[in-house]
Amino acid sequence: MQRWAVPQRITRPRMAAWAMIMALATAASLLLVACGGSDDESSPPATEATATSPSQPHPTLAPTATSQSERPWAFLGTRLIRTAFPPADLALYRSLLPDKFDMPDQPLVVVTVADYYDVTFPLVPYREGYVLLQCEYQGRTGWYTYTMPVDDETANAGGRAIGFNKYVADQITLEEKDGVWTGRVVHGGRTVMEVLFSAEGEPVTETGAGETSVLFNLMPPGEGPGVIEVKSSPSGEQTTTSTNGSARVKPGPDEPWAGLVDPQGSAIWAVFQEIRGNSVLEWSELE
Repeated sequence: MQRWAVPQRITRPRMAAWAMIMALATAASLLLVACGGSDDESSPPATEATATSPSQPHPTLAPTATSQSERPWAFLGTRLIRTAFPPADLALYRSLLPDKFDMPDQPLVVVTVADYYDVTFPLVPYREGYVLLQCEYQGRTGWYTYTMPVDDETANAGGRAIGFNKYVADQITLEEKDGVWTGRVVHGGRTVMEVLFSAEGEPVTETGAGETSVLFNLMPPGEGPGVIEVKSSPSGEQTTTSTNGSARVKPGPDEPWAGLVDPQGSAIWAVFQEIRGNSVLEWSELE
């Protein structure tokens, strides 16, 4: 994973390229484990997460050698808003990173709301929100998933099986009205995450093989002590249509990560993307 130098502002071309990579990383978190059962988690993790109940079998973690064309499921279409910004509170950022991980040279927060609207059996279309924190582990730069609400039980179980800090939210929406896209996550009768995107340029479509991204997950999710490295690489070509713009991120006031966002509500860099294509997922236990 390339290290970025972004002390004050995000370079749009570089962040737009990275946005495609991380969208694939998130979608791929279910690609190899989607058939593995359900998780009874129904509430969001706060500072501690609860492991999947031992009475519920974990989805298998054995990577498959089956080719993409032979797999009975696939992610074919994704739509998302992504933002990236330096944290407003470095002390809070450090406190939200597990002790296993070191602070990067240039801390970066990513907030995304995504709609996986075109999938194949046994998946069903689902939506997801997440907060990623850039981190260092054993001298390497990657991303820690602080929180990742979804609106589907299978997506929840599949992601938690490889350490993604997921929970099932009440409702997740990604909708456009009067030229503004709004991504919203609702849980427990309140909005816990909202991203409002306004375009500031024309859509640009690119086709290519993409790159590999690296995430460091704890197992059990959000708790440890295990560490799982998850790598996501595009499988074949992806076609990505990106529209640069700005967004306002509105965390729920009770969300532990709320202090990472500028309290003045300033507009920050954002991109809206439509991605057609697939990716493969590999992981290994590091601890």
